[in-house]
Amino acid sequence: MKKRDFPAFLAAMSSKTRKDQKMKIFYSELNHRVEPDGFALGLLNDTMPDWLYKGLRKDMVNSLKGFTEDVALEIVDDLIDVWTGLGFHLTGIGHVDSMLWDFYWHILDCAHTKGIKIEFKK
Repeated sequence: MKKRDFPAFLAAMSSKTRKDQKMKIFYSELNHRVEPDGFALGLLNDTMPDWLYKGLRKDMVNSLKGFTEDVALEIVDDLIDVWTGLGFHLTGIGHVDSMLWDFYWHILDCAHTKGIKIEFKK
């Protein structure tokens, strides 16, 4: 969309206009067509602790789909650093950092629930 068209878009999407419009939802099934980077996936699977919840393990694997190999490897490295006690990383990419914080919380919650003590290195 061109910048000059943006005010027209906002006007077209006023609350009265939106009430009268019927928006369609389009679904493209890409889950089985997009694979995570093989090296990053292998590293994640080889280093993931057995004590992590099965659903959390699956979510972490699926989260690698659609990222470049560099970003996927960074995500895996950042996750490893949490369960090994090295620390938390941020990437500066908002949606990646949001996903990482969510995983960090779930990893620490899982460890706490299962009595696993993660000692963060000083």
